[in-house]
Amino acid sequence: MSAKHKAKESTREISDPPDKCNECGICQPKVSKTRGEPSTSTSLKEALCEKIPVHHDLLRNFRFHFGQNVVSQITVENLYTGMSDVKTIVREISELDPKHGIKYRGLTIPEVIGLLPREGNSPSAEAVFWLLLTGDVPTQQQTASLIADWTSRRKKCTEWWSGTRGETIASVLRSMPETITPMHRLSVALTIFDISKQAKEAKKHGAMPYTYWEYTYEDGMEFLATLPAIIGLIAKGQTLTNVSGDGDWVQFLLDCLSSESFDGRRSSIADFLRLYIALNADDDGGAPIAHVTQILGSTDLHINEILASTVLAHVDEPKSGTMLEWKKLQTKIKDRLGRTWTEHALKACILNLLSRDKLIGHKEADFCDPRYTALLHYAKQHLSNNSEMKFSLDVTRILRLTMRRAKRKDIYPEQNALAPVIFQYYGLKDMQFNQMIFYMARALGAIASIIWTTVVNAPVEHPISNCTYSYIESIYGDSIKKRKRTIRK
Repeated sequence: MSAKHKAKESTREISDPPDKCNECGICQPKVSKTRGEPSTSTSLKEALCEKIPVHHDLLRNFRFHFGQNVVSQITVENLYTGMSDVKTIVREISELDPKHGIKYRGLTIPEVIGLLPREGNSPSAEAVFWLLLTGDVPTQQQTASLIADWTSRRKKCTEWWSGTRGETIASVLRSMPETITPMHRLSVALTIFDISKQAKEAKKHGAMPYTYWEYTYEDGMEFLATLPAIIGLIAKGQTLTNVSGDGDWVQFLLDCLSSESFDGRRSSIADFLRLYIALNADDDGGAPIAHVTQILGSTDLHINEILASTVLAHVDEPKSGTMLEWKKLQTKIKDRLGRTWTEHALKACILNLLSRDKLIGHKEADFCDPRYTALLHYAKQHLSNNSEMKFSLDVTRILRLTMRRAKRKDIYPEQNALAPVIFQYYGLKDMQFNQMIFYMARALGAIASIIWTTVVNAPVEHPISNCTYSYIESIYGDSIKKRKRTIRK
């Protein structure tokens, strides 16, 4: 790269028109790459304030000079295949890379695990959120500052889980039939928890639109700080006592759950949960849930209403198979095989039970999901002699061999072909409850996305919809016009 290029990238002055590079002859706007300029502030809000004007300048300049450039072309087939592989969404916090899977702010999953500050032996959930929100890999001091911030916030809200407000939630949860799943209970609890006070008051009193993000930020921080307590209320069905609110996000969650199965293994469980949360903190922006959450973030709905409305969409996530579905599949296989089995019997059983239309815990792909690879590495370190893990690996191995088809993509395991085994190993055997921990992880990316949607004052998506007949008439009319022009020539 030439010195002239480097000077363009390092400058913060990007309001000038683009210069033409003598070497390549292509007009390039002067942009500031915030990933290379990490904030030194230990306040997350201050760090975000440093990023916002730079990003606004980048957007303004990019749209001014390239607003008419074509990014994607949509075909009729795209309309009927869910717009698959069509670039139509802007999501600042993450993206799906065709070679490396999900990336958080340009970092692959292995890079996230290796670079982020740790609590115990795994990346801190607070560090992951700092990365998603600012694009910076935080320092240990910055991470500690955010842990302290969330601790302080939740200590101001102890009545939400231990006082009259917590009892109100608990009484509503107890009145629900036992058949109601934890995720459905969570949706109800989030609906009742009116957390979005600051944004609501700001709009009520006529705050300027460009300041909304600050109130959304404050509501988002309170939501994340107290989310483990809401999950604890659902687990216990009663107010939480002897919960101090100290510690990081995962330590606070374990305090709220306070199970005897954690005795003697608390630090190991915390390490696994931190890793699991880091792996699932966000999803591809084009995935339905992530996309809907981002759209709702542009509306007048408040944070708890947005999150309550998207909880139920996580009940059957991921589509390749939930933790409960994988556990049920393993149980069926074992019940049919009995205590002793052969490789041939296992293969026959898998082929008999598994539908080719839905490879539970697996999918056709170009590469193995790095989230599964990370969990596999963890399991081999900590569960090396675990029979359940070995059985899962056997099922995956046989499934990949027997389901492989010519001229098709290979079949690779997804993380839920292994995550349920690790949860069960640590005493977290209720897979429907574990789905809430999956949702808790996704909340990090959801809140970061909502805040950034408010920061850039993103409009609510409103594309034009037509019925099939209208599309047919339009395309048929265009075809006739083209023929007439051809004949005239």
